Amino acid sequence: MPTAPRAPFLRPVLPHDLGVEVVERKGVGHPDTLADSIAELASIRYSEYCLREFGAILHHNLDKVAVLGGRARFGDTDGTYDRPVRVIFGGRISKTFAGRAIPVREILEDAAAEQLRTTLPGFEHITWRAQHETTDSSKFERWFAPHGLEDLPERPTAFSNDTAFLVGTAPRTSAETVALLTEAWFRRQPWAGSDIKALVIRDGRALNVTACVPAVAGHLASSAEFEDAVNDAAQELAIQLLKRLPGPVNVVCNTRNRRTGPLSGQYFTLSGSAIDYGEDGLVGRGNARSGLITPGQQAGNEALFGKNPAYHVGKVGGWLVDEASRTLTEKTGTPCRIAVMWRNGSPYPEPASLDITTAGPASSDAELVRDVLHRTDWAPDLVNNQRYLPTVLPVAGLLAELDPPTLS
Repeated sequence: MPTAPRAPFLRPVLPHDLGVEVVERKGVGHPDTLADSIAELASIRYSEYCLREFGAILHHNLDKVAVLGGRARFGDTDGTYDRPVRVIFGGRISKTFAGRAIPVREILEDAAAEQLRTTLPGFEHITWRAQHETTDSSKFERWFAPHGLEDLPERPTAFSNDTAFLVGTAPRTSAETVALLTEAWFRRQPWAGSDIKALVIRDGRALNVTACVPAVAGHLASSAEFEDAVNDAAQELAIQLLKRLPGPVNVVCNTRNRRTGPLSGQYFTLSGSAIDYGEDGLVGRGNARSGLITPGQQAGNEALFGKNPAYHVGKVGGWLVDEASRTLTEKTGTPCRIAVMWRNGSPYPEPASLDITTAGPASSDAELVRDVLHRTDWAPDLVNNQRYLPTVLPVAGLLAELDPPTLS
């Protein structure tokens, strides 16, 4: 297993060691995250159906979902939809197995409805419809129309279906945790929508947090009340961060809001999301599988949402590097970065390159990582545990991550 050569100016740096670190989080109600989550849940529900009915996950890639915004007509503190949100399903998917039709449309639409209802606090205020543009086209006749399990070449041994570069790091940096915490902190406010965006910049030990948080209809009566609610929550978050972090903390929210004018003139929504304003979302334009946008990881832009959990390198490879970095950090107690490149057709235990960066000695790191790359138990975690389905993490757990270590 060769290790990629490094020029000195390309030497990877652990995100934990960067002098300046930038992290962004698009919340679960952001249109791009909605597209990601609908694609991912659709793949999960389709996979569950296939496993239940056929004993295997059939070929599909639903990573081409678009969420096109609707239009709300606003009063001062309320509004109504006059143009629906449209969820467009693209990609390729098996629609039959051994001549038996699969209810693809129903599975996908049910997944979209489930995710929109779960994610949008004002779901009952929107109207939406689905549009199906999936195909079963392939130059291989049975790829999306298998006659039997023998038409799934990844069985029994999966291999990389493409050339891809995947990076995993562990543990989360404090800036990464704060970005997730910012969403979770505001999302638990009863007046807050779910289209929350957080940008965190750590400069040395100083932390600057900028958040954009929508109000959702039915909880606030005026712009002044909205501004007070946002500022109070921001101040409380800053207090919690100052207790746990070693440097100064600044939390700023809703920089365009005003105390005057109608509430609907501020960042006000019916659904909880900017889809009310016609904002669109596409798979792969937002968070990575970590739930964050993290340039400090020096990773590619591979998007896994909606991809086949049986063999697709964008999903399986991501899971493998995440498991490898988690396992290595748990063993060594120090941060690490694991970068792997697979070529099309490569068995997963035999990547084209492997690069391991750690904060400590690397005596047995490669052996441990190789052991993880031999694992084949990813599908239950991806499907049953919904490993990468976007969600809001619990505030208590995120605060605990920031707590200073205690001496035993």
